[in-house]
Amino acid sequence: MDKEYLEKMWEMGKIVTSKSEENVKIIFGEEDFKNVSDKSENFRLLFLSRYSKIKKILTSKISVSNVMDIDFIKRRENESGTIIGMVMEKYPGQYNQILVEDPSGQIVVKLNPEMYDEVLNDDIIAIKGKIRNGKFIAEEINYPGIDNIQKQEKLIKSDNSIAFISDIHVGSKNFLSSSFEKFIEWINSTKDSAKKIKYLIISGDLVDGIGIYPGQEKDLDIDDIYIQYDNLSKYICKIRDDIKIFMIPGNHDLTRILEPQNRPPKAVMDMFPSNVKFLTNPAYISIEDFKILIYHGASLNDVADLVKGMKYENTERLMIELIKRRHLAPFYGRNVPIAPIKNDVMVIDEIPDLFITGHIHMFKYGIYRGILLLNASTWQKQTNYQKMMNLNPMPGYVAIKNLSSRGFEYKHFTPGP
Repeated sequence: MDKEYLEKMWEMGKIVTSKSEENVKIIFGEEDFKNVSDKSENFRLLFLSRYSKIKKILTSKISVSNVMDIDFIKRRENESGTIIGMVMEKYPGQYNQILVEDPSGQIVVKLNPEMYDEVLNDDIIAIKGKIRNGKFIAEEINYPGIDNIQKQEKLIKSDNSIAFISDIHVGSKNFLSSSFEKFIEWINSTKDSAKKIKYLIISGDLVDGIGIYPGQEKDLDIDDIYIQYDNLSKYICKIRDDIKIFMIPGNHDLTRILEPQNRPPKAVMDMFPSNVKFLTNPAYISIEDFKILIYHGASLNDVADLVKGMKYENTERLMIELIKRRHLAPFYGRNVPIAPIKNDVMVIDEIPDLFITGHIHMFKYGIYRGILLLNASTWQKQTNYQKMMNLNPMPGYVAIKNLSSRGFEYKHFTPGP
């Protein structure tokens, strides 16, 4: 970036100066989620936590004085107001009606066809309208989203860069070991942008795991998960030690499948060098005042299944749907099993500067209202399962974010497009 332009932007306050003494802050990611119980009370507390957090976000967008409890407005015929509730059920073919609930009670809401098509079960939304004959007639719907937030892409007065990868899948027969070796050779070099990389973020599925899906043993090159991690460690140890490395688990890793996911066991973490930091899934970190939300991305499957017109190739749109709902796993009982903990940490309370996922093995990036979006690339070639599902992964890409430059650049380490 032009030095004169950078200085001008910094003076205008559009670039934040990095503080070397506070290069990295773990905002969220070192917690240990214990005492998880499947008692109904724990689920009730989880959804109350989600509701209260998202209600707070919604009331920052609308007139708080006009928000009414469902139980209150139900008893006031022809009363206008706004309710905030969770969509409990959609009634197909019944005049575009849904059942909405808040802690005080439930009410049937009549929507127009466009609204009805948009809302999904488990959405927490603000609905403006009027009570009539015991039903709430909707006039307007608000999602928590960030449409009321004026945000510019953040630039940092620093020439350091962050590299992003995901889904290494060490242990799989389809792991692209030679491509990964080329990546390591490049990041250790002084070629082009490699010399500026001071941080590396890996967003889950570090190894291929054991028993993740039926018949996986046929796809494994290493059938012991600890040996898989040992092999991964040997690769990671080759990366120059002045790079700080952050890794989260995914659905293939040695941790519980319930989200949020704990870090792997200490025996696994101890295999890795001191410049490696394991975090939970999800995790939220600040690197030189640049805030990054890291999530493996299992719920992207739900978005693709439930939201009309969604395709895996439009990964940025899948990610935007999560931001729209301000939740990383908004749909209960689908592909993502949710841990019934009292505090719903999957709510996106604070808007990040960059949101990164993995999981679906696509390499896509974009920007949404000032938030950089990245679905990081895999290091596993197409599996038989992916062939069956007509999914075409994009392996071997590395995204690089220079903190003082806009957007991303990338390097590609596998043959093909």
